[in-house]
Amino acid sequence: MDNNQQDIWLKAAVIGSIWASFEIIFGGFFHSLRLPFAGTFLTFSSIILLIAFSYKWQGKNLYFKAGIIAALMRSLMPTSVILGPLIGILIEAALFQLAINLFGRNFLSFAIAGILAMFSAIIHKIVSIILIYGFDIVKILENLYHVFLHTTHLKLPVNQLFILISITYVILGLAAAFTGQLVGKKIQQTTHNQPLEIEQWQLKNDLFDIDKFRYQTKYLFIHIIILVLFLIGLEWYPLSYIIIPIALYLGFIFKRYGKSLRRLSKPLFWLQLVVIVLMAVWLWQDKTEGLLVGIKMILRAILVVSSFTAISVELKNPLVKALLYKKGYSQLYATLGLATSAVPYILKHISVERKMLFKPLQVLQKAIGLSDILLQEFKDQIFQRNKIFIISGETRSGKTTFLKQIINSLNQNAPQLTVGGIIAHGTDFQGERFGFSIENIRTGDKQYLCSREKINDDDIKTGRFYFSKSGFEFGNNAILNELENLDILVIDEVGYLEIKGMGWFEAIEKAMNKPGLDMIFVVRKRILEEVLNLWQNKHFIVVDITKNKPDIVINELYKSKSS
Repeated sequence: MDNNQQDIWLKAAVIGSIWASFEIIFGGFFHSLRLPFAGTFLTFSSIILLIAFSYKWQGKNLYFKAGIIAALMRSLMPTSVILGPLIGILIEAALFQLAINLFGRNFLSFAIAGILAMFSAIIHKIVSIILIYGFDIVKILENLYHVFLHTTHLKLPVNQLFILISITYVILGLAAAFTGQLVGKKIQQTTHNQPLEIEQWQLKNDLFDIDKFRYQTKYLFIHIIILVLFLIGLEWYPLSYIIIPIALYLGFIFKRYGKSLRRLSKPLFWLQLVVIVLMAVWLWQDKTEGLLVGIKMILRAILVVSSFTAISVELKNPLVKALLYKKGYSQLYATLGLATSAVPYILKHISVERKMLFKPLQVLQKAIGLSDILLQEFKDQIFQRNKIFIISGETRSGKTTFLKQIINSLNQNAPQLTVGGIIAHGTDFQGERFGFSIENIRTGDKQYLCSREKINDDDIKTGRFYFSKSGFEFGNNAILNELENLDILVIDEVGYLEIKGMGWFEAIEKAMNKPGLDMIFVVRKRILEEVLNLWQNKHFIVVDITKNKPDIVINELYKSKSS
Protein backbone atom coordinates (compact mmCIF):
# COMPACT_ATOMS: atom_id res chain seq x y z
CA MET A 1 0.00 0.00 0.00
CA ASP A 2 1.41 3.41 -0.97
CA ASN A 3 2.26 5.98 1.68
CA ASN A 4 -0.57 8.33 0.66
CA GLN A 5 -3.20 5.61 1.13
CA GLN A 6 -1.67 4.64 4.43
CA ASP A 7 -1.69 8.26 5.59
CA ILE A 8 -5.40 8.52 4.74
CA TRP A 9 -6.17 5.35 6.70
CA LEU A 10 -4.21 6.65 9.70
CA LYS A 11 -6.13 9.94 9.62
CA ALA A 12 -9.35 7.93 9.31
CA ALA A 13 -8.29 5.99 12.42
CA VAL A 14 -7.83 9.27 14.31
CA ILE A 15 -11.24 10.62 13.26
CA GLY A 16 -12.90 7.25 13.88
CA SER A 17 -11.41 6.90 17.36
CA ILE A 18 -12.54 10.40 18.35
CA TRP A 19 -15.98 9.82 16.83
CA ALA A 20 -16.38 6.52 18.72
CA SER A 21 -15.10 8.11 21.96
CA PHE A 22 -17.66 10.88 21.65
CA GLU A 23 -20.40 8.28 21.19
CA ILE A 24 -19.13 6.34 24.19
CA ILE A 25 -19.35 9.42 26.42
CA PHE A 26 -22.62 10.93 25.24
CA GLY A 27 -24.27 7.95 23.55
CA GLY A 28 -23.78 5.73 26.56
CA PHE A 29 -25.12 8.46 28.86
CA PHE A 30 -28.27 9.18 26.83
CA HIS A 31 -29.04 5.57 25.97
CA SER A 32 -28.55 4.32 29.52
CA LEU A 33 -31.08 6.88 30.74
CA ARG A 34 -33.31 6.16 27.73
CA LEU A 35 -33.58 9.90 27.05
CA PRO A 36 -35.60 10.82 23.95
CA PHE A 37 -33.86 11.93 20.75
CA ALA A 38 -30.50 10.42 21.78
CA GLY A 39 -29.89 9.24 18.21
CA THR A 40 -30.76 12.69 16.84
CA PHE A 41 -28.27 14.35 19.18
CA LEU A 42 -25.51 11.89 18.23
CA THR A 43 -26.15 12.41 14.51
CA PHE A 44 -26.11 16.19 15.03
CA SER A 45 -22.74 15.96 16.81
CA SER A 46 -21.22 13.57 14.27
CA ILE A 47 -22.00 16.01 11.43
CA ILE A 48 -20.29 18.80 13.39
CA LEU A 49 -17.29 16.51 13.95
CA LEU A 50 -16.93 15.61 10.26
CA ILE A 51 -17.35 19.20 9.07
CA ALA A 52 -14.78 20.43 11.60
CA PHE A 53 -12.30 17.76 10.48
CA SER A 54 -12.87 18.68 6.82
CA TYR A 55 -11.21 22.02 7.61
CA LYS A 56 -8.22 20.17 9.01
CA TRP A 57 -7.67 17.11 6.82
CA GLN A 58 -8.69 16.01 3.35
CA GLY A 59 -8.18 12.82 1.39
CA LYS A 60 -9.94 10.43 -0.96
CA ASN A 61 -12.98 8.98 0.85
CA LEU A 62 -11.35 9.93 4.17
CA TYR A 63 -14.64 10.57 5.99
CA PHE A 64 -16.30 7.37 4.82
CA LYS A 65 -13.26 5.38 5.96
CA ALA A 66 -13.47 7.16 9.31
CA GLY A 67 -17.13 6.15 9.46
CA ILE A 68 -16.24 2.50 8.81
CA ILE A 69 -13.77 2.53 11.70
CA ALA A 70 -16.15 4.38 14.06
CA ALA A 71 -19.03 2.04 13.13
CA LEU A 72 -16.98 -1.09 13.76
CA MET A 73 -15.67 0.29 17.04
CA ARG A 74 -19.16 1.27 18.20
CA SER A 75 -20.61 -2.11 17.18
CA LEU A 76 -17.88 -4.02 19.01
CA MET A 77 -18.66 -2.32 22.31
CA PRO A 78 -19.95 -4.86 24.84
CA THR A 79 -23.34 -3.13 25.16
CA SER A 80 -23.97 -2.96 21.43
CA VAL A 81 -25.66 -5.16 18.90
CA ILE A 82 -24.15 -5.05 15.44
CA LEU A 83 -27.37 -3.94 13.70
CA GLY A 84 -27.93 -0.45 15.09
CA PRO A 85 -24.71 1.53 15.39
CA LEU A 86 -23.02 -0.11 12.42
CA ILE A 87 -25.72 0.86 9.93
CA GLY A 88 -26.43 4.27 11.46
CA ILE A 89 -22.85 5.53 11.48
CA LEU A 90 -22.08 4.11 8.03
CA ILE A 91 -25.09 5.91 6.54
CA GLU A 92 -24.06 9.22 8.12
CA ALA A 93 -20.48 8.86 6.87
CA ALA A 94 -21.58 7.80 3.37
CA LEU A 95 -23.98 10.74 3.00
CA PHE A 96 -21.36 13.22 4.20
CA GLN A 97 -18.71 11.78 1.86
CA LEU A 98 -21.15 11.84 -1.06
CA ALA A 99 -22.00 15.50 -0.49
CA ILE A 100 -18.31 16.45 -0.25
CA ASN A 101 -17.47 14.50 -3.42
CA LEU A 102 -20.31 16.10 -5.39
CA PHE A 103 -20.28 19.71 -4.19
CA GLY A 104 -16.87 20.26 -2.59
CA ARG A 105 -16.07 21.67 0.83
CA ASN A 106 -18.53 24.52 1.26
CA PHE A 107 -21.67 25.40 3.18
CA LEU A 108 -23.94 23.97 0.45
CA SER A 109 -22.38 20.51 0.70
CA PHE A 110 -22.31 20.73 4.51
CA ALA A 111 -25.97 21.73 4.61
CA ILE A 112 -27.01 18.93 2.23
CA ALA A 113 -24.97 16.41 4.22
CA GLY A 114 -26.42 17.69 7.51
CA ILE A 115 -30.03 17.55 6.34
CA LEU A 116 -29.67 14.10 4.74
CA ALA A 117 -27.88 12.72 7.79
CA MET A 118 -30.55 14.05 10.16
CA PHE A 119 -33.30 12.43 8.07
CA SER A 120 -31.29 9.22 7.82
CA ALA A 121 -31.19 9.06 11.62
CA ILE A 122 -34.95 9.05 12.00
CA ILE A 123 -35.47 6.71 9.01
CA HIS A 124 -32.88 4.32 10.42
CA LYS A 125 -34.64 4.40 13.80
CA ILE A 126 -38.01 3.65 12.22
CA VAL A 127 -36.62 0.78 10.14
CA SER A 128 -34.84 -0.67 13.20
CA ILE A 129 -38.03 -0.57 15.30
CA ILE A 130 -40.06 -2.23 12.54
CA LEU A 131 -37.37 -4.88 12.04
CA ILE A 132 -37.34 -5.71 15.75
CA TYR A 133 -41.07 -5.52 16.52
CA GLY A 134 -42.73 -5.95 13.12
CA PHE A 135 -45.43 -3.84 11.50
CA ASP A 136 -47.75 -4.37 14.46
CA ILE A 137 -45.76 -1.67 16.26
CA VAL A 138 -46.94 0.77 13.58
CA LYS A 139 -50.55 -0.02 14.43
CA ILE A 140 -49.86 0.48 18.15
CA LEU A 141 -48.23 3.86 17.52
CA GLU A 142 -51.06 4.87 15.20
CA ASN A 143 -53.66 4.02 17.84
CA LEU A 144 -51.64 5.88 20.50
CA TYR A 145 -51.53 8.92 18.22
CA HIS A 146 -55.31 8.92 17.87
CA VAL A 147 -55.74 8.48 21.64
CA PHE A 148 -53.41 11.44 22.16
CA LEU A 149 -55.39 13.65 19.75
CA HIS A 150 -58.71 12.59 21.32
CA THR A 151 -57.44 13.24 24.86
CA THR A 152 -55.87 16.64 24.12
CA HIS A 153 -58.56 17.72 21.62
CA LEU A 154 -55.83 18.77 19.20
CA LYS A 155 -56.36 18.76 15.45
CA LEU A 156 -53.11 17.71 13.87
CA PRO A 157 -53.53 15.50 10.77
CA VAL A 158 -50.75 13.02 10.04
CA ASN A 159 -49.56 14.93 6.95
CA GLN A 160 -49.13 18.11 9.01
CA LEU A 161 -47.23 16.13 11.65
CA PHE A 162 -44.84 14.86 8.96
CA ILE A 163 -44.34 18.39 7.64
CA LEU A 164 -43.62 19.66 11.15
CA ILE A 165 -41.08 16.87 11.77
CA SER A 166 -39.46 17.47 8.37
CA ILE A 167 -39.05 21.20 9.02
CA THR A 168 -37.53 20.43 12.43
CA TYR A 169 -34.96 18.06 10.92
CA VAL A 170 -34.09 20.48 8.12
CA ILE A 171 -33.42 23.18 10.73
CA LEU A 172 -31.30 20.75 12.75
CA GLY A 173 -29.31 19.80 9.64
CA LEU A 174 -28.63 23.45 8.81
CA ALA A 175 -27.71 24.18 12.41
CA ALA A 176 -25.25 21.26 12.42
CA ALA A 177 -23.67 22.54 9.20
CA PHE A 178 -23.33 26.07 10.56
CA THR A 179 -21.94 24.91 13.92
CA GLY A 180 -19.51 22.53 12.22
CA GLN A 181 -18.16 25.38 10.12
CA LEU A 182 -17.67 27.57 13.20
CA VAL A 183 -15.82 24.79 15.05
CA GLY A 184 -13.74 23.96 11.95
CA LYS A 185 -12.66 27.54 11.37
CA LYS A 186 -11.86 28.01 15.05
CA ILE A 187 -9.69 24.88 15.05
CA GLN A 188 -8.01 26.06 11.85
CA GLN A 189 -7.00 29.28 13.57
CA THR A 190 -5.85 27.63 16.81
CA THR A 191 -2.45 26.07 17.36
CA HIS A 192 -2.53 23.14 19.73
CA ASN A 193 0.93 23.13 21.22
CA GLN A 194 -0.11 22.62 24.80
CA PRO A 195 2.11 20.06 26.49
CA LEU A 196 0.34 16.78 27.18
CA GLU A 197 1.54 13.67 28.88
CA ILE A 198 1.91 11.20 26.03
CA GLU A 199 1.94 7.64 27.16
CA GLN A 200 2.68 4.74 24.83
CA TRP A 201 -0.24 2.44 24.31
CA GLN A 202 0.06 -1.01 22.87
CA LEU A 203 -1.94 -2.02 19.82
CA LYS A 204 -4.73 -4.44 20.57
CA ASN A 205 -5.84 -6.45 17.61
CA ASP A 206 -7.72 -8.95 19.73
CA LEU A 207 -11.00 -7.17 19.08
CA PHE A 208 -12.44 -10.31 17.61
CA ASP A 209 -11.58 -12.71 20.41
CA ILE A 210 -14.19 -14.14 22.76
CA ASP A 211 -12.15 -16.25 25.16
CA LYS A 212 -11.50 -19.55 23.36
CA PHE A 213 -14.80 -19.59 21.53
CA ARG A 214 -15.06 -22.32 18.89
CA TYR A 215 -16.26 -20.59 15.77
CA GLN A 216 -18.21 -22.41 13.07
CA THR A 217 -18.36 -20.73 9.66
CA LYS A 218 -21.51 -22.64 8.75
CA TYR A 219 -23.42 -21.05 11.65
CA LEU A 220 -22.94 -17.60 10.13
CA PHE A 221 -25.06 -18.58 7.13
CA ILE A 222 -27.43 -20.80 9.15
CA HIS A 223 -28.38 -17.91 11.48
CA ILE A 224 -29.09 -15.58 8.55
CA ILE A 225 -31.30 -18.16 6.79
CA ILE A 226 -33.16 -19.16 9.98
CA LEU A 227 -33.78 -15.53 10.95
CA VAL A 228 -35.31 -14.74 7.54
CA LEU A 229 -37.48 -17.89 7.63
CA PHE A 230 -38.75 -17.22 11.15
CA LEU A 231 -39.54 -13.57 10.38
CA ILE A 232 -41.58 -14.69 7.37
CA GLY A 233 -43.21 -17.40 9.47
CA LEU A 234 -44.27 -14.91 12.14
CA GLU A 235 -46.10 -12.92 9.48
CA TRP A 236 -47.70 -15.81 7.58
CA TYR A 237 -48.52 -18.48 10.15
CA PRO A 238 -50.43 -18.62 13.45
CA LEU A 239 -48.26 -18.20 16.53
CA SER A 240 -49.07 -21.73 17.72
CA TYR A 241 -47.39 -23.21 14.61
CA ILE A 242 -44.06 -21.48 14.98
CA ILE A 243 -43.53 -20.75 18.67
CA ILE A 244 -41.96 -24.15 19.48
CA PRO A 245 -39.37 -24.07 16.62
CA ILE A 246 -38.42 -20.51 17.62
CA ALA A 247 -38.13 -21.52 21.29
CA LEU A 248 -35.81 -24.41 20.35
CA TYR A 249 -33.69 -22.11 18.18
CA LEU A 250 -33.45 -19.49 20.94
CA GLY A 251 -32.45 -22.22 23.38
CA PHE A 252 -29.56 -23.16 21.09
CA ILE A 253 -28.49 -19.49 20.84
CA PHE A 254 -28.58 -19.01 24.62
CA LYS A 255 -26.48 -22.15 25.10
CA ARG A 256 -23.86 -21.24 22.48
CA TYR A 257 -23.72 -17.43 22.81
CA GLY A 258 -24.93 -16.84 26.35
CA LYS A 259 -21.97 -14.63 27.34
CA SER A 260 -22.64 -12.27 24.44
CA LEU A 261 -26.38 -11.79 25.03
CA ARG A 262 -25.87 -8.84 27.38
CA ARG A 263 -28.79 -6.86 26.01
CA LEU A 264 -31.24 -9.57 27.03
CA SER A 265 -29.97 -9.41 30.62
CA LYS A 266 -31.04 -5.78 31.04
CA PRO A 267 -34.29 -5.28 33.00
CA LEU A 268 -35.12 -2.22 30.89
CA PHE A 269 -35.24 -4.34 27.72
CA TRP A 270 -37.83 -6.65 29.29
CA LEU A 271 -39.74 -3.70 30.73
CA GLN A 272 -40.13 -2.31 27.20
CA LEU A 273 -41.52 -5.65 26.03
CA VAL A 274 -44.02 -5.78 28.91
CA VAL A 275 -45.17 -2.23 28.08
CA ILE A 276 -45.66 -3.23 24.44
CA VAL A 277 -47.85 -6.20 25.43
CA LEU A 278 -49.94 -4.04 27.77
CA MET A 279 -50.43 -1.40 25.06
CA ALA A 280 -51.43 -4.05 22.53
CA VAL A 281 -54.05 -5.47 24.91
CA TRP A 282 -55.29 -1.97 25.73
CA LEU A 283 -55.52 -0.70 22.15
CA TRP A 284 -57.00 -3.81 20.47
CA GLN A 285 -60.73 -4.14 20.62
CA ASP A 286 -60.38 -7.94 20.81
CA LYS A 287 -58.24 -8.32 23.95
CA THR A 288 -57.24 -11.91 23.14
CA GLU A 289 -56.04 -10.83 19.71
CA GLY A 290 -54.18 -7.92 21.30
CA LEU A 291 -52.44 -10.29 23.72
CA LEU A 292 -51.38 -12.60 20.86
CA VAL A 293 -50.09 -9.61 18.86
CA GLY A 294 -48.08 -8.46 21.89
CA ILE A 295 -46.61 -11.92 22.45
CA LYS A 296 -45.66 -12.16 18.79
CA MET A 297 -43.91 -8.79 18.98
CA ILE A 298 -41.99 -9.88 22.10
CA LEU A 299 -40.96 -13.12 20.40
CA ARG A 300 -39.86 -11.24 17.30
CA ALA A 301 -37.79 -8.75 19.35
CA ILE A 302 -36.00 -11.51 21.26
CA LEU A 303 -35.44 -13.44 18.01
CA VAL A 304 -33.95 -10.46 16.15
CA VAL A 305 -31.69 -9.34 19.01
CA SER A 306 -30.49 -12.91 19.67
CA SER A 307 -29.92 -13.76 16.00
CA PHE A 308 -27.97 -10.58 15.27
CA THR A 309 -25.87 -11.17 18.38
CA ALA A 310 -25.09 -14.69 17.16
CA ILE A 311 -24.25 -13.39 13.68
CA SER A 312 -21.97 -10.68 15.11
CA VAL A 313 -20.11 -13.30 17.18
CA GLU A 314 -19.58 -15.63 14.21
CA LEU A 315 -18.32 -12.68 12.13
CA LYS A 316 -15.34 -12.57 14.50
CA ASN A 317 -14.24 -15.95 13.17
CA PRO A 318 -10.53 -15.95 12.21
CA LEU A 319 -11.60 -17.51 8.90
CA VAL A 320 -13.67 -14.41 8.15
CA LYS A 321 -10.73 -12.21 9.13
CA ALA A 322 -8.39 -14.17 6.84
CA LEU A 323 -10.89 -13.89 3.98
CA LEU A 324 -11.08 -10.12 4.43
CA TYR A 325 -7.30 -9.98 4.55
CA LYS A 326 -7.13 -11.82 1.22
CA LYS A 327 -9.59 -9.30 -0.23
CA GLY A 328 -7.27 -6.45 0.75
CA TYR A 329 -8.73 -5.30 4.08
CA SER A 330 -5.70 -5.95 6.29
CA GLN A 331 -5.09 -2.19 6.43
CA LEU A 332 -8.58 -1.70 7.87
CA TYR A 333 -7.87 -4.21 10.64
CA ALA A 334 -4.52 -2.58 11.44
CA THR A 335 -6.00 0.93 11.71
CA LEU A 336 -9.00 -0.41 13.62
CA GLY A 337 -6.59 -1.83 16.18
CA LEU A 338 -4.82 1.53 16.42
CA ALA A 339 -8.07 3.46 16.81
CA THR A 340 -9.42 1.13 19.48
CA SER A 341 -6.20 1.18 21.47
CA ALA A 342 -6.33 5.00 21.56
CA VAL A 343 -9.83 5.30 23.04
CA PRO A 344 -8.73 5.11 26.72
CA TYR A 345 -6.18 7.87 26.02
CA ILE A 346 -8.81 10.07 24.35
CA LEU A 347 -11.32 9.53 27.14
CA LYS A 348 -8.67 10.32 29.74
CA HIS A 349 -7.91 13.72 28.19
CA ILE A 350 -11.44 14.85 27.32
CA SER A 351 -13.41 13.53 30.27
CA VAL A 352 -11.68 15.63 32.92
CA GLU A 353 -13.86 18.67 32.23
CA ARG A 354 -16.44 19.45 34.90
CA LYS A 355 -20.01 19.31 33.66
CA MET A 356 -18.66 17.92 30.38
CA LEU A 357 -22.03 16.41 29.48
CA PHE A 358 -23.43 19.93 29.31
CA LYS A 359 -20.57 21.28 27.17
CA PRO A 360 -20.48 18.92 24.18
CA LEU A 361 -18.95 21.46 21.78
CA GLN A 362 -16.06 22.16 24.14
CA VAL A 363 -15.45 18.45 24.55
CA LEU A 364 -15.60 17.93 20.79
CA GLN A 365 -13.20 20.79 20.14
CA LYS A 366 -10.75 19.49 22.74
CA ALA A 367 -10.93 16.00 21.24
CA ILE A 368 -10.17 17.34 17.75
CA GLY A 369 -7.29 19.24 19.30
CA LEU A 370 -5.71 15.88 20.16
CA SER A 371 -5.78 14.73 16.52
CA ASP A 372 -2.25 15.80 15.55
CA ILE A 373 -0.81 14.08 18.61
CA LEU A 374 -2.81 10.95 17.87
CA LEU A 375 -1.77 10.92 14.21
CA GLN A 376 1.90 11.21 15.10
CA GLU A 377 1.55 8.47 17.70
CA PHE A 378 -0.18 6.21 15.14
CA LYS A 379 2.62 6.85 12.65
CA ASP A 380 5.25 6.10 15.25
CA GLN A 381 3.59 2.81 16.08
CA ILE A 382 2.82 1.64 12.57
CA PHE A 383 6.18 2.66 11.18
CA GLN A 384 8.02 1.16 14.13
CA ARG A 385 7.95 -1.94 12.01
CA ASN A 386 8.95 -5.27 13.39
CA LYS A 387 11.41 -6.86 10.99
CA ILE A 388 9.70 -9.87 9.47
CA PHE A 389 11.95 -12.15 7.43
CA ILE A 390 10.52 -14.75 5.09
CA ILE A 391 12.83 -17.62 4.25
CA SER A 392 11.54 -18.86 0.91
CA GLY A 393 12.39 -21.70 -1.42
CA GLU A 394 10.94 -24.69 -3.22
CA THR A 395 9.65 -27.76 -1.39
CA ARG A 396 12.48 -29.77 0.19
CA SER A 397 15.08 -27.22 -0.92
CA GLY A 398 16.69 -26.81 2.52
CA LYS A 399 14.62 -24.03 4.10
CA THR A 400 14.61 -25.61 7.56
CA THR A 401 18.37 -26.27 7.40
CA PHE A 402 18.86 -22.61 6.43
CA LEU A 403 16.70 -21.62 9.40
CA LYS A 404 18.62 -23.82 11.84
CA GLN A 405 21.90 -22.14 10.85
CA ILE A 406 20.37 -18.75 11.73
CA ILE A 407 19.08 -19.97 15.09
CA ASN A 408 22.39 -21.65 16.02
CA SER A 409 24.35 -18.51 15.12
CA LEU A 410 22.05 -16.31 17.20
CA ASN A 411 22.24 -18.65 20.20
CA GLN A 412 26.04 -18.79 20.04
CA ASN A 413 26.87 -15.18 19.18
CA ALA A 414 24.00 -13.25 20.75
CA PRO A 415 22.91 -15.14 23.90
CA GLN A 416 21.28 -11.97 25.20
CA LEU A 417 18.58 -12.37 22.50
CA THR A 418 15.74 -14.73 23.29
CA VAL A 419 14.74 -16.83 20.29
CA GLY A 420 11.58 -18.92 20.43
CA GLY A 421 8.74 -20.39 18.44
CA ILE A 422 8.47 -23.61 16.45
CA ILE A 423 10.61 -25.44 13.96
CA ALA A 424 9.33 -28.31 11.80
CA HIS A 425 11.11 -31.64 11.28
CA GLY A 426 10.11 -33.78 8.34
CA THR A 427 9.77 -37.56 8.52
CA ASP A 428 10.50 -39.57 5.38
CA PHE A 429 9.47 -43.07 4.42
CA GLN A 430 10.84 -44.82 1.32
CA GLY A 431 12.09 -41.55 -0.09
CA GLU A 432 8.80 -39.67 0.37
CA ARG A 433 7.74 -37.11 2.96
CA PHE A 434 5.49 -39.03 5.36
CA GLY A 435 4.77 -36.36 7.98
CA PHE A 436 6.04 -33.61 10.27
CA SER A 437 6.71 -33.06 13.93
CA ILE A 438 7.29 -29.66 15.51
CA GLU A 439 9.77 -28.60 18.16
CA ASN A 440 9.42 -25.89 20.77
CA ILE A 441 12.66 -23.97 20.19
CA ARG A 442 12.84 -22.76 23.79
CA THR A 443 12.26 -26.08 25.58
CA GLY A 444 13.27 -28.64 22.97
CA ASP A 445 9.97 -30.51 23.44
CA LYS A 446 8.55 -32.14 20.33
CA GLN A 447 5.06 -33.09 19.20
CA TYR A 448 3.64 -34.93 16.19
CA LEU A 449 1.83 -32.48 13.88
CA CYS A 450 0.71 -34.30 10.74
CA SER A 451 1.03 -37.52 8.78
CA ARG A 452 0.02 -39.02 5.44
CA GLU A 453 -2.04 -41.52 7.44
CA LYS A 454 -4.74 -40.88 10.00
CA ILE A 455 -3.34 -41.61 13.47
CA ASN A 456 -5.96 -40.15 15.85
CA ASP A 457 -9.74 -40.08 15.44
CA ASP A 458 -9.84 -36.28 15.66
CA ASP A 459 -7.13 -35.68 13.03
CA ILE A 460 -8.18 -33.14 10.37
CA LYS A 461 -7.40 -33.88 6.71
CA THR A 462 -5.95 -30.92 4.79
CA GLY A 463 -4.37 -31.59 1.42
CA ARG A 464 -2.27 -34.75 1.57
CA PHE A 465 -1.88 -34.75 5.37
CA TYR A 466 -3.91 -35.48 8.47
CA PHE A 467 -3.24 -32.78 11.09
CA SER A 468 -3.38 -33.42 14.81
CA LYS A 469 -5.43 -31.08 16.99
CA SER A 470 -3.00 -31.67 19.83
CA GLY A 471 -0.17 -30.71 17.48
CA PHE A 472 -1.85 -27.38 16.71
CA GLU A 473 -2.39 -26.77 20.41
CA PHE A 474 1.25 -27.59 21.17
CA GLY A 475 2.52 -25.24 18.44
CA ASN A 476 0.25 -22.35 19.37
CA ASN A 477 1.24 -22.68 23.03
CA ALA A 478 4.93 -22.69 22.06
CA ILE A 479 4.34 -19.36 20.30
CA LEU A 480 1.93 -17.63 22.65
CA ASN A 481 3.20 -18.71 26.08
CA GLU A 482 6.62 -17.17 25.48
CA LEU A 483 5.54 -14.25 23.32
CA GLU A 484 6.12 -11.56 25.94
CA ASN A 485 9.66 -12.80 26.63
CA LEU A 486 10.86 -13.20 23.04
CA ASP A 487 13.11 -10.94 21.00
CA ILE A 488 12.85 -13.09 17.87
CA LEU A 489 9.96 -15.39 16.94
CA VAL A 490 10.44 -18.28 14.51
CA ILE A 491 7.55 -20.03 12.75
CA ASP A 492 8.33 -22.97 10.48
CA GLU A 493 6.20 -22.83 8.45
CA VAL A 494 3.44 -20.46 7.26
CA GLY A 495 1.34 -22.16 4.60
CA TYR A 496 -2.13 -22.83 3.20
CA LEU A 497 -3.72 -23.27 6.62
CA GLU A 498 -2.64 -19.79 7.73
CA ILE A 499 -3.92 -18.28 4.46
CA LYS A 500 -7.31 -19.77 5.36
CA GLY A 501 -7.20 -18.33 8.89
CA MET A 502 -6.26 -21.63 10.54
CA GLY A 503 -3.05 -23.14 11.88
CA TRP A 504 -0.82 -20.44 13.39
CA PHE A 505 -2.86 -17.53 11.95
CA GLU A 506 -4.18 -16.09 15.23
CA ALA A 507 -0.82 -16.58 16.97
CA ILE A 508 0.87 -14.69 14.13
CA GLU A 509 -1.70 -11.90 14.45
CA LYS A 510 -0.89 -11.46 18.12
CA ALA A 511 2.85 -11.60 17.46
CA MET A 512 2.65 -8.92 14.78
CA ASN A 513 1.13 -6.55 17.30
CA LYS A 514 3.95 -6.89 19.83
CA PRO A 515 6.27 -3.88 19.41
CA GLY A 516 9.94 -4.71 18.92
CA LEU A 517 9.40 -8.41 18.17
CA ASP A 518 11.31 -9.50 15.06
CA MET A 519 10.09 -12.60 13.25
CA ILE A 520 11.32 -15.27 10.87
CA PHE A 521 8.77 -17.21 8.80
CA VAL A 522 9.40 -20.12 6.49
CA VAL A 523 7.19 -20.01 3.37
CA ARG A 524 7.16 -22.21 0.30
CA LYS A 525 7.88 -20.29 -2.89
CA ARG A 526 4.65 -21.19 -4.66
CA ILE A 527 2.50 -19.53 -1.98
CA LEU A 528 4.85 -16.63 -1.17
CA GLU A 529 2.72 -14.06 -3.02
CA GLU A 530 -0.44 -15.17 -1.21
CA VAL A 531 1.24 -14.75 2.20
CA LEU A 532 2.55 -11.31 1.22
CA ASN A 533 -0.92 -10.27 0.05
CA LEU A 534 -2.53 -11.62 3.22
CA TRP A 535 -0.59 -9.21 5.44
CA GLN A 536 -0.09 -6.49 2.86
CA ASN A 537 0.11 -3.76 5.51
CA LYS A 538 3.27 -5.36 6.94
CA HIS A 539 6.84 -4.95 5.76
CA PHE A 540 8.51 -8.25 4.84
CA ILE A 541 12.12 -8.98 3.95
CA VAL A 542 12.08 -11.98 1.60
CA VAL A 543 15.21 -14.12 1.62
CA ASP A 544 15.49 -16.64 -1.23
CA ILE A 545 17.73 -19.45 0.03
CA THR A 546 19.05 -20.12 -3.49
CA LYS A 547 20.41 -16.56 -3.75
CA ASN A 548 21.36 -15.66 -0.17
CA LYS A 549 23.22 -17.01 2.82
CA PRO A 550 22.00 -17.10 6.43
CA ASP A 551 24.40 -14.25 7.26
CA ILE A 552 22.12 -11.71 5.58
CA VAL A 553 19.34 -12.43 8.09
CA ILE A 554 21.72 -12.70 11.04
CA ASN A 555 23.38 -9.35 10.30
CA GLU A 556 20.01 -7.59 9.87
CA LEU A 557 18.79 -8.98 13.19
CA TYR A 558 21.98 -7.86 14.93
CA LYS A 559 21.49 -4.34 13.55
CA SER A 560 17.81 -4.31 14.51
CA LYS A 561 18.43 -5.35 18.11
CA SER A 562 21.53 -3.22 18.62
CA SER A 563 19.60 -0.11 17.51
